[in-house]
Amino acid sequence: MKKWIIIGVVILVVGAVVVLNVLQKKEKAIQVQTTKVKLTTIESKVSASGTILPVIQVDISANVAGEITKMYIKEGEFVEEGQVLAQLDKVRYEAELDRAKSVYNSRKSSLGLTKKELKRSKALYKAKNISESQLDQVVANYEIGTNNLEQAKASLDQAKDNLNKTTIFAPISGTVIALRKEQGEIAMGSTFQADIIMSIGDLTQMEVEVEVNENDVVEVSIGDSVDIEIDAIPDTSFKGVVTEIAHSASTLGAGTQESVTNYNVVVSMLEIPKELRPGMSAAVEILTEKHENVIGVPIQSITVRPENKVNIKTLKRDNRSGKKADKKSMKGDSSKVEKTSGYNMYKKEKMLEVAFIVIDDTVKAVPIEIGIASEDLFEIKSGLSVGDEIVTGSHAALSRELQTGKLVEKDSADGKNKHGKRKERR
Repeated sequence: MKKWIIIGVVILVVGAVVVLNVLQKKEKAIQVQTTKVKLTTIESKVSASGTILPVIQVDISANVAGEITKMYIKEGEFVEEGQVLAQLDKVRYEAELDRAKSVYNSRKSSLGLTKKELKRSKALYKAKNISESQLDQVVANYEIGTNNLEQAKASLDQAKDNLNKTTIFAPISGTVIALRKEQGEIAMGSTFQADIIMSIGDLTQMEVEVEVNENDVVEVSIGDSVDIEIDAIPDTSFKGVVTEIAHSASTLGAGTQESVTNYNVVVSMLEIPKELRPGMSAAVEILTEKHENVIGVPIQSITVRPENKVNIKTLKRDNRSGKKADKKSMKGDSSKVEKTSGYNMYKKEKMLEVAFIVIDDTVKAVPIEIGIASEDLFEIKSGLSVGDEIVTGSHAALSRELQTGKLVEKDSADGKNKHGKRKERR
């Protein structure tokens, strides 16, 4: 009897030790946050910043040099097409016109005499009173006189044009947005280099010129709708549309590691507030794609795992008893891992984009195909279905800890797990 009591005690002790070891070795559940997969609308946008400018802006400069004797307009004033804007000193150009008229009239009279002489010479030659060479000389004098008159006419026209250019007219109707010279200053008129006196813009038509990075510009198309935010007019958004996309790039820091390549994109404003001024700064969001009723998941819920970790068969687990698969299954799986690990020594392992689906108390890595993206959502083209529960956090769990078959415990909104205990901070 005593022997059986000792044996019983030994069995109890051994059993307790075994149970204790099992409990100690039991896998600790990973705290996660989850959400249900659902249909939503996803908008892909490209952000950029730039400057507001009139669609039509004309820089006005003088074609002839001279002092500005009159300035008829002020900055900010609206002018009509053809309105007189400024007057340059025209004394010199009036004198040049008078000189050109005098030369023209003189050569015109001279040509008249030569023409009469030619008529007489032809009659004399016909009557054989002069030689052919004498007639040829008179004909040559007439042609020279004709050419001289044409030159004098050209000089006269140029003198008239120069005089007319001393009066500066508005080429378009619009607002004087910049006045760079004042009355009394010299306008350095030149055909080859503009000396801008003022700028006029049509403020009824405005656009935003932005710089879009080379990685984003391929997504932008003519006609894309745009949301415009103006720094000077906060808490208000205006509508626009893409009208131009440059084909030539502008590169900052070329040849350095900080090199940035951008393309100019022009956005026409469909709404123009009265407070708007040329030169104001603006930020735009170009809507490049919009997909409705598609599966969308939070961006942070998508992570990457090596291909062998995704394709490896999950170790079957009875969540109630804690039993694992038999040794044969484990041996088969581990052999695959070893083979792949050897492969990793010579070639980089392919990484797959995955989401973790919650199945009972475990997770499963599912390869997914991503479509477009918004600021906070990815479109999922394949791999997930509406109603699937996926892991959205924590970052540490998604980036490192989670693997197929891992035990998880879902956090509630108040920071407690499903048992009502405050979750541990990892």
